[in-house]
Amino acid sequence: MRPIRIHTSLRPRQRGVVLFVALIAMVILMLAGLTLMRSIDTSSGVAGNMAFRTSSQAPVNYAIEKAVDTIYKSKSLATQNASETAKNYYAFIQANESTHGVPQLLTGAYSAMSTAYTGAGFPAAYSDSVSGVEVRWVIERVCNMAAVTPGEIIGHCDILPPKVPNAGTDNKYKPIPLPPIPLFRVTVRADIPNTNAVTYAQTFLR
Repeated sequence: MRPIRIHTSLRPRQRGVVLFVALIAMVILMLAGLTLMRSIDTSSGVAGNMAFRTSSQAPVNYAIEKAVDTIYKSKSLATQNASETAKNYYAFIQANESTHGVPQLLTGAYSAMSTAYTGAGFPAAYSDSVSGVEVRWVIERVCNMAAVTPGEIIGHCDILPPKVPNAGTDNKYKPIPLPPIPLFRVTVRADIPNTNAVTYAQTFLR
């Protein structure tokens, strides 16, 4: 009797292992590609934000200088004790500001914000002719109410100490009443229309 020979082959099993390894390699390469794409997107976003921040500096400075002019130079406000939205001015801190101290009027998406800003009686945004950046700003007297009298201003506003001379008899004989000097907060929002690029700047005037 001739012996029966049984032939076995490992080729199908080997092919399955190779396919499995190839799939793992493809997944690793795909993850590496996604990581590289995200890294490039992040770098591009950071570079774009830095460029936007740089281009918005001049328009933001313009808005702050306009606020300084309104309060101290031309003194175009009829009175500091009453809000005048046509001059970007509120006589007290507005309610519902953001956790970062940004007035509600300057928060939110561009379209809704610009509509609300104009609807509140504020003038049109200033648009920089070079960068295309639009700036809107709000001046607020740092008070928790529309204080009018000196007593109300002292009790409800952040104020500076009165300026007195260094003479030895300063205001001891027939003292001159010195008005309280309130602080003012200027918040500026800069936008590039039709984009999501937004930056804020804030300063205090005294």
